[in-house]
Amino acid sequence: MSELRIRMYNVGFGDCFLLTLPDDKTILVDCGFHNNAPGDYSAKELVAQVIADVVALTGKKWIDVVIATHRHRDHVFAFNDPQWDEVQFGEVWFPWVDNPKSAEATKLWRKHHAFTMHLAAAVPSLPIAPEKREEIEFLLWNAGIDERGAPALGFNAWSNEDALEKLRRRAKKRRYLPRTRKVPETFEPEALPGVTVHVLGPSRNPSEIVEEEPPDPQTFKRLALNAGGENAWLAEPPFPPVWRAPPDDERVITAADEARIESLARQADALFAAEFVDHMINSTSLLLVLDIGKARLLLPGDAEWGTWKRLVPGGAHADACKELLETASFFKVGHHGSHNATPEDLVKMLGKSVPAMISTKSGKGNFRKGIPLPKLLEALGARAVRSDKPPEKLPKGFKRGPGGHFIDLTMKC
Repeated sequence: MSELRIRMYNVGFGDCFLLTLPDDKTILVDCGFHNNAPGDYSAKELVAQVIADVVALTGKKWIDVVIATHRHRDHVFAFNDPQWDEVQFGEVWFPWVDNPKSAEATKLWRKHHAFTMHLAAAVPSLPIAPEKREEIEFLLWNAGIDERGAPALGFNAWSNEDALEKLRRRAKKRRYLPRTRKVPETFEPEALPGVTVHVLGPSRNPSEIVEEEPPDPQTFKRLALNAGGENAWLAEPPFPPVWRAPPDDERVITAADEARIESLARQADALFAAEFVDHMINSTSLLLVLDIGKARLLLPGDAEWGTWKRLVPGGAHADACKELLETASFFKVGHHGSHNATPEDLVKMLGKSVPAMISTKSGKGNFRKGIPLPKLLEALGARAVRSDKPPEKLPKGFKRGPGGHFIDLTMKC
């Protein structure tokens, strides 16, 4: 029986996995991390390590398939590195929303970008508590926008869109998945003979991707007012004069009370809006099942509940996906171990013996809402190995790389 190897690099809060298949075929799944929670590598060191590993295995700078699950920086940022200019990619797979020639995708991102830009422009003038401001800036940075509303720059002006464009240019063939609304959508890539791919997400229906719409636009009108300029008109009072209490009405709250309520509302709205931006991009993540010989790998990227709820029991596509999920022999834990990327029903479906990997990094306080979630780690048990805190004694099949900079899992296939 043949073997495959899954290498999880310790990138901190991000994802980078190198899969080695029989006949030395290679698949790279994402390459990025968050600057405020790095692991053992800088971006340039990570790229150099991945390339060196591929060359050591195949003798050439060639990767058969690169999977860019979604456009968050902690998944694609390092693809900006110029070292990739020396590497050829057989195929690159993107979610369909990253197809620049798709009118549906363009419309979706224009709406998302406008919303994000309005929020980012307003944030500097809002009276936000430091810890909330830090989280908002993290979410906007990960989406590719800085707190001034401009494309977030760093490391030689790297950006999310530049990373995706570099991948498009280096690829011999590009796939934007899924191509249809069928769930699952199945195909056999020419670059990976004998491998079958099942695409479970994202939804091909744009209305489902943004079904968790922001609240009524009035909710964010104060953000637009603070942003000023051409967007100030959005902040017109939501109620006509007949509904407004007169200034001399004794029932009107005090100025101090009003200031406190306004401050709380503005903080909550800004954070809620930034979280919506984050969730929307995660909802575009590829969710794939790869059949490699007798092995079945479940790779959900950062797919969250909006995608999963259609696949687990009770969902619209539950029956069609039941066998694929129940017979998975490996699980890449979604969204670094967050509260809404691994449904309880999925954990039950996988059983207790399926090995899992979590690329993550915990932080102080309420960093990223307690990711990785302790209750999720408890439910997954010893079969799940973290990139940042692997156990001294690894489960069967797992092996620590030199210096602990990566962890390998070798499986029969």
